[in-house]
Amino acid sequence: MIEGGFSDTAMGKMILAACFITDFGTVLALGTFFANYNLWLLLFLIVTLVVLWFMPRWTQSIITRLGATQVSEPEVKFIFFVLFLLGALATMAKSEAVLPAYLLGLVVAGVFLRDKTLVRRMRSIAFAVFTPFYFIKAGLYVSLPALWSGLLVITLFLALKMVTKIAGVFPLARLHYMKVKEASYATLLMATGLTFGTISSLYGLQNGIIDQNQYTILVSVVILSAFVPTLIAQQFFQPTVEMMHAWGHVYRKRMRVLNVEDLEDNIYTKSA
Repeated sequence: MIEGGFSDTAMGKMILAACFITDFGTVLALGTFFANYNLWLLLFLIVTLVVLWFMPRWTQSIITRLGATQVSEPEVKFIFFVLFLLGALATMAKSEAVLPAYLLGLVVAGVFLRDKTLVRRMRSIAFAVFTPFYFIKAGLYVSLPALWSGLLVITLFLALKMVTKIAGVFPLARLHYMKVKEASYATLLMATGLTFGTISSLYGLQNGIIDQNQYTILVSVVILSAFVPTLIAQQFFQPTVEMMHAWGHVYRKRMRVLNVEDLEDNIYTKSA
């Protein structure tokens, strides 16, 4: 969606925001229910709160003083240092290491909004360096014998996930003024969850909550639920950028909420 430019539309932003909320809820639940409530967790909470409070100020200060002049890109190194530090503390507390990454992203969103170059640098490093190694690691725990013996269970879990997503998302999409095509597209994209489904499964395996056979089944369902709905959505229900923008105008009009785009359109219409 980001590569195709659909993330700049009202519908694209809504889908990404909805995915963010559901993923964040999953990570928060994992970090809360299965954490070890000890001194490590207390230390993690204290350090995280302090870092979240000062992180926007620290990041902006580094960008202002050094980011524009240093080839070594200290602002990127600083953000990764904080991510690794909080991730290590979360791991020691048996919480979810990706949770502080979510929280850091929220508090520094304003800085990223003003500095698009920093966003591109962070995205390039993450997708080129960290993401491939993570999925390689996740794939090494998959058991082929368990995969073949669990085909029926994988199929049932995949069908159950798709049915529940359709039942939960499609009616709400239609209720919020989406046409059938746009509602189907949003529903199918909301059915995916490759990254955080894999993170949750790997978390369970590494903390002894599930065994390798169960991990294999869950990861297989996650991969299929990411590939199949996305393929169907792009092949049969992909709306145009104009249609996705149009839904935003209709929704804001029905909800009686205007933004800068609506005001600009009204001015242009009157002048024409």
